[in-house]
Amino acid sequence: MWEPYLRTVLPETTEEDRGRLETFAGGPLPKGYWEMARVHQGEALEEDLVQDPAFAAFVLLLVVPAERLGKSEASYSIDFCIQHTMPRYPTGLLPFADDTGGNLWAFDYRADPASPSIVFIDHELDGEAGVTAVASGFSSLLARIGLTRL
Repeated sequence: MWEPYLRTVLPETTEEDRGRLETFAGGPLPKGYWEMARVHQGEALEEDLVQDPAFAAFVLLLVVPAERLGKSEASYSIDFCIQHTMPRYPTGLLPFADDTGGNLWAFDYRADPASPSIVFIDHELDGEAGVTAVASGFSSLLARIGLTRL
């Protein structure tokens, strides 16, 4: 289901990494996401196994801090997106995946910090105009993609 996208050895994730992301988000990471990200960060979904073509290019962003990554890998990190992309969008969004074209999928903590919904962020539009609802939660997103196992 997953294939390498970044062909490099990545640093191990830590509970501090998780805590840092939850602090930025203002709420807990959705159930199942952290386990998936720890194992598959920097990997892409195999295109022919994805049920919904909207997710044909879906790469999990790196959860380790940018300072623990090489220069070429850092641009695929959540930290990089937070610093360079997210200032253009409403607060309360935490990017977690990329479509390889500059667009992002993000957890939306604005309505319910305990249970974020999923949005798509179009990098060609700024502010709320660039944010589109995708799924009511992480498990709904996984079902839409066709992921039955992490």
